[in-house]
Amino acid sequence: MNWLVYGVTAWLMVGLELGLRDGFSLGSSGSAPSFVFAFATFIALFAAPHTALWSSLILGLLVDLTGELALVEGRQVAVLIGPNALGYLLAGQLTLTLRGVMVRRNPLTLGFLAFASCVVAQIVVVAVYTLRTTYDPIAFMPSQQLIARLGTALMTGGLALFLGLALVPLAPFFGLPAAQQRRFARR
Repeated sequence: MNWLVYGVTAWLMVGLELGLRDGFSLGSSGSAPSFVFAFATFIALFAAPHTALWSSLILGLLVDLTGELALVEGRQVAVLIGPNALGYLLAGQLTLTLRGVMVRRNPLTLGFLAFASCVVAQIVVVAVYTLRTTYDPIAFMPSQQLIARLGTALMTGGLALFLGLALVPLAPFFGLPAAQQRRFARR
């Protein structure tokens, strides 16, 4: 994989997510599509397994570092590293597992896998935050957050469908081995 193209695209996706999160969010629930997660699913769909898991972990860490978590004491916020990284890693593993039975170059595949793996990632994130509330003063309502995050998964699947139309043809620029046409392969 071309890590330079990956880094520039990851930077662009993080910027899009941070800049457009409020514009795409649904009401007060906070559900908004994740550009970063759709990109992580795209990489996991085409990259070698080792590369896919490392890139998912890196993108999860970026999401953790850019997210804020409100504390119970008032207006204080904290950054918690780990929940999204673990969720993205498990979502990357799910994508690796399911990609063998999918038509990789179809944008619908990216939309479905982004939705399914985002559900898994958000369940992991809610579980980690819920365990964290037992000994840390964070303001977190598990049932409310789970519903909002499942809405995020649904919106991310729809976003990945449209991003797939742009990203799948650009896959050879990322140097992804499964995306390149083989000379003597069956079509």
